[in-house]
Amino acid sequence: MNQYTPPSQLKVRKPVLIFLKVVGPPLVLYVENCEAVYQEIKQIIAAANEQSPKLVEKTGKGPLKKLAVLDTQIAGVALQEETGSV
Repeated sequence: MNQYTPPSQLKVRKPVLIFLKVVGPPLVLYVENCEAVYQEIKQIIAAANEQSPKLVEKTGKGPLKKLAVLDTQIAGVALQEETGSV
């Protein structure tokens, strides 16, 4: 009989999810310091001004390598935790 052996190490990744007003699904951005980027995007959303939009640029480490979007187009931000075996 085969017995299940759980993986010895689990890898946890925390991408930042960026929700845009004009795009349905969120953009998934893998970064080094997800908490800092999350807080930064929250501040950008709070300070966004429709009369004076600013370009926000972020560099990712996953499939999404670069992101450039106007601050007025960001609808929300979230952190997600993904667990997988190494």
